[in-house]
This record gives sequence, C-alpha cells and structure tokens, in this order.
Amino acid sequence: MKNVSSLSFFALLCVFLVLSCNDDDVTEAVILQSVEYPIYDISGSNISGTATFTQEDNGSTHVLIELVGAYTSENPAYIRYNSAAEGGTVAITLMTCECAISNTTITQLNNGSSISYDGLTHLDGHITIHNGQGSTAPIVAVADIGANAN
Repeated sequence: MKNVSSLSFFALLCVFLVLSCNDDDVTEAVILQSVEYPIYDISGSNISGTATFTQEDNGSTHVLIELVGAYTSENPAYIRYNSAAEGGTVAITLMTCECAISNTTITQLNNGSSISYDGLTHLDGHITIHNGQGSTAPIVAVADIGANAN
C-alpha cells in the first residue's frame, strides 16, 4: 500500500509541475499601426488578394499575404524594387504563400541592411506572387507598395 501511495503522490507532483509551468516570459508584440495593399491578378491568372504590413513594438514589420484564387499549394512571394510596371530586383524574399497565406516578419533586406516599418511603407517597391519555384517563375499577381501605392 505504501508503494501505491508513493506512486500516486509522485504522479500528482508531476502533474502539478507540468500544469504550473506557463509561458509568462513570452510577450506578444503590440501592433502599433498597419497598412493594407491590394494584390491584383495579371495575365488573367484570377489570383488577387491583400498584403497587410503591420508595425510591431519590437521593431519588426509583419507582412501577411492573403490570396484569393491561388490554384497551387505554393506561390513564392517577393518584395522588389521599383513599381510593378517597371519591374525590379528582389529586395526581400517573403515566406512562400502556402495554401494562399504567407506570414513573414521583416527587420532587414536580403542584403542584410536594416529596414523599419516606415522604410517599407515608403519603399519604391512592389510585391510579386509567382506560379512555380524561384524569383524567375511566371508572375501571376502584383501589388504596388510604399511610394508606388497611389
């Protein structure tokens, strides 16, 4: 009987320890402001959506892309320099849109230079959404951002 009581006590102690642990050390970023850019289809792809840039109090910018009409499970996404009409080189590689969603936290350009929310929202740039792997795959949707948004 003593072994059963010891085992029960040990089991209860383990359950208590596991349940008493929490993630209070982890703080969520506070959203300071955000801006939304429309994503337009090109070449009759019927893929559109929105890109939302959110400034967080930890100094990062969160970019959420939500696509409508994406017909592949993966669509690579990039922020490029210049307007969509001009085209340009890749400034930031975004997380691939998987099942029409991409979530990327940005603090720097691909070249390692820091970029803030204000820097992104004033960037002479655009977003490209691709059908296929890599930045040279066919572009199916675009969004002018920053200085080009209007």
